[in-house]
Amino acid sequence: MTSALALLHSYTLARLFVKKGDHLKAARLLSRVANNISKFSAHTVPILTSTVIECQRSGLKNSAFNFASLLMRPDTRAQIDAKYKKKIEAIVRKPQRTEEEEPKTKCPFCQNAM
Repeated sequence: MTSALALLHSYTLARLFVKKGDHLKAARLLSRVANNISKFSAHTVPILTSTVIECQRSGLKNSAFNFASLLMRPDTRAQIDAKYKKKIEAIVRKPQRTEEEEPKTKCPFCQNAM
C-alpha cells in the first residue's frame, strides 16, 4: 500500500511540476509511475502519453523512446489522442538514444555520491 501511495503522490507532483515548467523533475516522476503502469490500468494511455512528452521535452530521449514504443502497441495505439499521435510515431521511427544521467547527491552521513 505504501508503494501505491508513493506512485500516486509521484503522479500528483509531476502534474504540479509540469504546470511550473520543471520538465526534468516531471519526467523523472512520470517515469517512476510509467514503470509501474500495470497498477493504473484504466489510465495507461494518458499516463504514458504524458511521460513520453515530458521525457522528450527534458532531454530523456531514450526513456521517451521506450515509453513511446510501449504506447504504440496494438492494444493502446488506437486510444492515443490525435494531436500527439504523429509526434509519438516520429519518436518511435527515429529514436535518439541520448539520455542525461540522474544527478547524484552526497549522502548526509558519509558524504559519498549516491
